[in-house]
Amino acid sequence: MLSLLALGMTISSCKKEEEEVIEPETGTTAPEPTFSAHAQVQVPIVLKETGELCPPCGGWGWTNWETLINDYKSTAFKWANYSNYFVSNSFFVNSELDPANSVQNAFQANFPYGGSKPLIYVNGTQASTNTGAAQVTDSKVKIDQSINTPAANVKVSAAYKIKWEGNKITVDAQAKFYQNTGGTYYMGVYLVEDKVMATQSGQSGTVPHHLAMRGSVEGGVWGKEIVSGTVAADDLFDETYTTTIPSGYNKENISVGVIIWRKNGTKYFYENSATNQE
Repeated sequence: MLSLLALGMTISSCKKEEEEVIEPETGTTAPEPTFSAHAQVQVPIVLKETGELCPPCGGWGWTNWETLINDYKSTAFKWANYSNYFVSNSFFVNSELDPANSVQNAFQANFPYGGSKPLIYVNGTQASTNTGAAQVTDSKVKIDQSINTPAANVKVSAAYKIKWEGNKITVDAQAKFYQNTGGTYYMGVYLVEDKVMATQSGQSGTVPHHLAMRGSVEGGVWGKEIVSGTVAADDLFDETYTTTIPSGYNKENISVGVIIWRKNGTKYFYENSATNQE
């Protein structure tokens, strides 16, 4: 863990000498990856609590999810959450980076659960309407409210840089605080894979599932603790996360999300996120 005073600059203003990296698969050179820019904006997390054995999840819930994915490209970190609870067959949980410590099951247990599927959660809060097209309408209200949060109310932001070496991924993640505050904060890095081929009740045969959660890169479900105590405005906290993706994943369809959590008792609450999802 590293805490630094930013001296009035975001990380995007710090230019590092470029290094050449030899890509092992092609033998060509590529520039050293750089951090994404910090911005004092809210990037909501949006998840669909779903299950492969759930007919509505593959029916109107499938359509709703496609609508939200398309309408919030690059403005939210999104994933489908196949927890073991109710109408799931464990395929996606068993395919996680660490199935014994399932991120999807932990998220389902952490957020107030509505007792059915499909559900949409925005920043850990369930959309109040969970049937048909009304689910999209209510979800969009919550997503838009988060995106339009005034800068003065944004406490912390996340940034990242991603490096691939074959099937090994390294993510350098960074949190920047904008206010004097305190508490216990964690920073997690998560992989999401689009177009994962599997069966789905309500769909015909084997179909591409959209934005399936693949798990936490390193540090357990919630990532690594970055703060325990007080924080000053402009403090930066850096952590590095590395894993080798399983052979069954499609590297080309993987996106990365960084989530900053605040821990209160046994619960974890969303603070902000960053993602390279498009």
